[in-house]
Amino acid sequence: MEPTPANWAVVERLAHWQAAWAMFSEHPWLGVGWGNYVPVYPAYALPRWADPLGHAHNYYLNVLAEAGLVGLAGYFVFWAAAFLAAWRAARQGPPFLRAAALGILGVFVHLAVHNLVDNLYVHGMPIHLGLLLGMVLWISELTN
Repeated sequence: MEPTPANWAVVERLAHWQAAWAMFSEHPWLGVGWGNYVPVYPAYALPRWADPLGHAHNYYLNVLAEAGLVGLAGYFVFWAAAFLAAWRAARQGPPFLRAAALGILGVFVHLAVHNLVDNLYVHGMPIHLGLLLGMVLWISELTN
């Protein structure tokens, strides 16, 4: 696909996805090492796309590239537990707490979808996610 101003972002993402998939293909179990996407990217980059951009613009592919199947399985287990905790918290207790848990579940769904095309490596995001996870656990404790 030839890049144009109209499709540049799509073509660029496809190039990075291809590089991430190649990293995973060569290192399927443990990946190239956590945080090593940028240093090893030049070995997998398509000629026109030399800039690693910091990540693969698909968090699932990024985890596969850096941590392999083991890392992706761990990532999915972590988020499955978070989703399950939020779902359970949204189904019990007073309406206000159920609504809060449902809102947090909505944030988790948003992240799961957004991670298909980007990631949220922005300042403060881990703190926000930690607070939301803590709120889910707190709501669960209050309602049990």
